[in-house]
Amino acid sequence: MKVNIPVRMKNPWFWVGVVSVAITAIGVDPMTFTSWAAVLDGIKAVLSNPVQLCTMALAILSVFIDPTTAGVGDSKTALGYDRPNKEK
Repeated sequence: MKVNIPVRMKNPWFWVGVVSVAITAIGVDPMTFTSWAAVLDGIKAVLSNPVQLCTMALAILSVFIDPTTAGVGDSKTALGYDRPNKEK
């Protein structure tokens, strides 16, 4: 299983997917986070809850999976990419 993680991390839409999936998996109401202290409390709550932690990990894994290949790994073509495709 090989995944071209550096290319994905350079793509801003990858981060949109990771953050939105994590927030959804945790079951967070955005109105809960009204201060940095509340954000820290929310992170601590997820880390102390095995079900939420596993759900979040599985949801983030789904962002990494390339639906055009079998399994979890990238295709040989995708592994050869140096950077995300940009429209010209």
